[in-house]
Amino acid sequence: MNQLQLDGLSRATDNDELSDSMTARRGLSDRGARSLPVGANALPLATRSRPPVETALPVLADEYVCPGETHPISPSIHLARLSSFYSKCRECEHRHEGGSHSIPPVKAVGHPVGGTSVTVGRAGRTSLLETDGVRGIYLNELDRPRAAEWGAALSSMLWDDESRVGRGTRGQGDKETRRGGETEETEEPIIGITASFSSSPRPLVPLSPCPLVSPSPCLPFSPSHSQRRGPTVVIGFDERPASPDIVTGAAIGLRRMGCQVIDLGQTTAPCFQFAVRHLDAAAGMFVTGAGCDPAWTGFDVVGRGARPWSRGHQLEELEARARAGVMRPTRAAGSQRTFQALVPYEAGLWKHFHALRPLHVVCGSATKLFPRLIDRLFARLPCRVTHVALPVRRRDLRDEQDGDVRRVATAVVSGGQHLGLIVDDDGQRCAFVTERGQLISPGELARILIDFERHEHHSLKVVATERLAGELAPWLMNLDVEMATAEESSAAITTALVEHEARLGLLRDGRVWFGETPPACDAVVSLARVLQALSLSDASCGEVVSRMSRT
Repeated sequence: MNQLQLDGLSRATDNDELSDSMTARRGLSDRGARSLPVGANALPLATRSRPPVETALPVLADEYVCPGETHPISPSIHLARLSSFYSKCRECEHRHEGGSHSIPPVKAVGHPVGGTSVTVGRAGRTSLLETDGVRGIYLNELDRPRAAEWGAALSSMLWDDESRVGRGTRGQGDKETRRGGETEETEEPIIGITASFSSSPRPLVPLSPCPLVSPSPCLPFSPSHSQRRGPTVVIGFDERPASPDIVTGAAIGLRRMGCQVIDLGQTTAPCFQFAVRHLDAAAGMFVTGAGCDPAWTGFDVVGRGARPWSRGHQLEELEARARAGVMRPTRAAGSQRTFQALVPYEAGLWKHFHALRPLHVVCGSATKLFPRLIDRLFARLPCRVTHVALPVRRRDLRDEQDGDVRRVATAVVSGGQHLGLIVDDDGQRCAFVTERGQLISPGELARILIDFERHEHHSLKVVATERLAGELAPWLMNLDVEMATAEESSAAITTALVEHEARLGLLRDGRVWFGETPPACDAVVSLARVLQALSLSDASCGEVVSRMSRT
């Protein structure tokens, strides 16, 4: 053996010893490292036989495997996923193994059970349902594929409500002959999609430059225009950065199930509900994270006539179908068109602004659409408005010490304004402050609105939640006002409004439902009613509130 071979053998032996020592330090010497022959018959490293592919190492005791995955993750990744509320951590048996980095418990977000506040960790959430919608952390709990599952679940519920033809009454005429002489029953056709199963040739329709966008978005949709084969669903989204991604997933799920989607684009919740009523759609999905922190997203669902879905009113069934998965009712995919709902929606607001005295209002909002709408409405009014930009955050409009409430109250007092308005991200929840910066409570706001409606209508019926009704009962004893109670949800309030033919629906969170046809909840209409109530006299807002409290 020459000197060159001896040097190569020495270097190979040194490298092998270094590799064995490193493997031993990692704790793998007894499992992953193999003993090599040592002695006179030891061969150089280049001549030893090694397997072409290394086998997978077993999972160490301090490694974890997420549910549904096969590869292990390190403890650091385990802690990182726990701290970011990774969706699979909800079902993981190791979700409480946080060590010194354990996640502190927080109050559960959702409907309290039995009126008691439950303290749990967000990593243990098993449901995304809030009282009036679906909310979850973007990407961790709700992303585009999951939004598609929710959209498909909604479509499945709508298809179940569609009337079917020939079920249970099929005869020999409903059978189709095969080539071999056998007969096979055909699936009963669904109203509205019969044309898709017809064997007659369909006329060719020239496509617009973008086949998903209608060339005339402002035209009303009718069966002759859209050739709809499935339920019509209106979709829209708010101004949060995650909303376009979520609404895209919802549209994919709806169209895959054969629904005809009408896209409003970026809009507000009141405008969205107006479009559902205006287009006589079967349902609507509005993507929003209102009421939550900026990292959250979700959506609200309404049925025909923009009747909201809430916990206890169809939301549980929607979540169950989204988890279980649904089957496609038709092979034909649905279409998608746009509709400019802001123009007719804004035109319908003008009737609420009349007979107003010159008042200066400060409006605080976290959106860009609301200030633009108010500016256009106030351009022809004797009133003047000043806007205060608010951050996107979760706020409590009933707390006088809330940062946004104090910010608007300071602007009202420093500017010598007559009234202050704080609007939540959904464009429905709102709160008012007087000229002295004092927050008007939900009970005081209810008295102002009820007193104004009494001047407009001889007999008045209102609906309120139980806690608010108990607060208003002594004040209503000497007034000719009939009051009904309902649960603290949008679905319960709107149902009670229709059943009792009431004029007002009052909630303690700052939402006011007006008994129109159908009922509507809009912070712009609430502002118009308060301005009309203040215009009945020359008294200030604080004086009107004090007078209502004394009577």
